[in-house]
Amino acid sequence: MPVSNPYAKKKKTAEKSQNSTSITSAETVTAATFSQAFSCIEETSHYQSELKKTDTPVVNTVAERAQQREFDTKAARDEVARLEAREHHALLQPHVLYVSTKQRGNPILKYIRNVPYAYSKMVPDYIMSSQRCALFLSMKYHALYPNYIHRRIAELKTDFKLRVLMVLVDVDDNANFLLFLNRLAVIHSLTLILAWSEEEAARYLETYKAFDGKDAALIQKRAQTNFVDQLSDFLCTVRSVNQTDSGQLLSQFGSVKQMMTASEDELTLCPGLGEKKVKRLWEAFHKPFSSKRAKKRKQEAQSLNQQQENDARDGEISATGRKGEDLDKKQDNIKPDIQSNSGEKLKEGKADGLDTNNATSKILP
Repeated sequence: MPVSNPYAKKKKTAEKSQNSTSITSAETVTAATFSQAFSCIEETSHYQSELKKTDTPVVNTVAERAQQREFDTKAARDEVARLEAREHHALLQPHVLYVSTKQRGNPILKYIRNVPYAYSKMVPDYIMSSQRCALFLSMKYHALYPNYIHRRIAELKTDFKLRVLMVLVDVDDNANFLLFLNRLAVIHSLTLILAWSEEEAARYLETYKAFDGKDAALIQKRAQTNFVDQLSDFLCTVRSVNQTDSGQLLSQFGSVKQMMTASEDELTLCPGLGEKKVKRLWEAFHKPFSSKRAKKRKQEAQSLNQQQENDARDGEISATGRKGEDLDKKQDNIKPDIQSNSGEKLKEGKADGLDTNNATSKILP
């Protein structure tokens, strides 16, 4: 006799329970909203009888609820699609610039030539790396559909660390649009980049992808280690002074101290340095770094010049005063001489028997 399995019935029962559980979970997933979960109640006679007692027409209410169910179903489908797209982000390759399928036909794609790109279903428009993404917005499209960017930012959420809003400025009257987008970027922590042509927008995307995973040492200036290079960097900070000039200065003076203490005439003797370079070098060596200190030095120089002018004026006044005193002294010396001479002549006239009144009238005016 064939032996029957005593657990076969129980196993079938377990399979049925698992199937019912999966069906229930599927129904629960499908009914994502309140209106979807209780939509079957509207078809009952009790609901229809209770609805007739209200003032609201039955047809309009049923139509509105059907419309709401369609909207909720569409929203649930979009959310499922976004979740699938987010799960797909982990499968992206790091060396490829990924473009959303919504961006097919965008004219900036024909200018992306230096990095490979591929289409994929994803939330942002472009993914440069695992933590960097970009949203593309044409200003003409924004003028027609102003709510589009709000929906895209809401879909993006906080999935990426660096979120770029690439705006193609293709409208002449763009001041109000730029002000609005700038405020929007600040509120939602977006990096706003303006591109004035399609080639420029493509170049920004290529640059982001090309420098992915590289540190800032590529664009930072390298620190020099030897003395000649350090001196060249130091002197080249002065406008119009180049490396050749720094070499000439070093060979002419031999040290930085002698170079900084040299006068303008001594700096002029260095070959290759004109008047402008010499003046800028001398000002860089002697001009104070602080604006307050420079103002104080200027005031001190002005007060010194004023004092020198006053001293010169006082010297001129004192010189003219001395000349006047000398003239007065000379006049005082002349008068006694005249009187003495006139007295001697009067005595001689008396001796000769001359008239003293006539003699004095002839001598003294």
